[in-house]
Amino acid sequence: MSAQQLELAEAARLWAIRVQDPAFADWDGFTEWLERDPAHLGAYETALADGAWGAELLASAPVEAPPRRNWWLPAGAAAAAAIAVVSGWAVLDRDAPAQHIATAPGEHRTIDLADGSKLALNGSTRVTIDPDTPRQVVLEQGEARFEVRHDASDPFVVLSGGARLVDAGTIFNVVREGDALEVGVAEGAVIYEPGANEVRLAPGDTLRRSGRGAKPVLGRAKAQAIGSWASGELQYDEPSLEEVARDLTRSLGKPVRTTRGAERISFTGTLMLQGTPEEVLARAEPLLDVKFIATGEGWTMSPAHGPPR
Repeated sequence: MSAQQLELAEAARLWAIRVQDPAFADWDGFTEWLERDPAHLGAYETALADGAWGAELLASAPVEAPPRRNWWLPAGAAAAAAIAVVSGWAVLDRDAPAQHIATAPGEHRTIDLADGSKLALNGSTRVTIDPDTPRQVVLEQGEARFEVRHDASDPFVVLSGGARLVDAGTIFNVVREGDALEVGVAEGAVIYEPGANEVRLAPGDTLRRSGRGAKPVLGRAKAQAIGSWASGELQYDEPSLEEVARDLTRSLGKPVRTTRGAERISFTGTLMLQGTPEEVLARAEPLLDVKFIATGEGWTMSPAHGPPR
């Protein structure tokens, strides 16, 4: 290994240690270092995978939650990919400190939890998992699909946006945007806010809450369509333009915006997510009867047979 490579490896190792420090605050400097040279991200991932610095990290101060950062912003996309678990599959165990996992825009990631449950993360999503409470996940932002190993004596809990969701033997999907929350159940059941005013959701049930303290609104969807993005497809039953735009934005990693209101599209079927974003949108146009226009940062979507406004 050359002197230059050794220097890069050491710099990456030091960043890996510093970033995991609860007192770390130089996120702008870390992002700038990652984006200065494409080789820096690879070196950082190697440092994480090596794990030689783990003992030093665990011997440091008690773990506290690091400051929140807007990982989904373009300037932080590289950092988000680096901070997230390096491999496509990650196994979390109880011997590690709390895991703060983030996906970059358009990135999908699947995590094997220590209890046998599985968690799929859509793009621009952040979760926290503490090995001391392995049956509890905090969804801070984005979209996640949970496939839970049911244990009546130790229920699986999702905390998000001030709400508490308790599994009752379940595959379910949760979306959080700010304080807005959406829950859909594909299999089993989920209890929203257990207690005197709890709401029990069965397969095909959906719940939407516009903000903290807002009254939840119940709905229905095809159970097999809930969380279908995790299988590389989007299933719809006459969705709104805004719903399709939002789903495509998460899956493609670039913004898709509507040029009209929230009118519904007369489409029931499946959009496949395989291929480049351009290939996905080209297949979607005739199915949805819409047109996508590139804007530089993403696309606008409007009905094919009507002037945009």
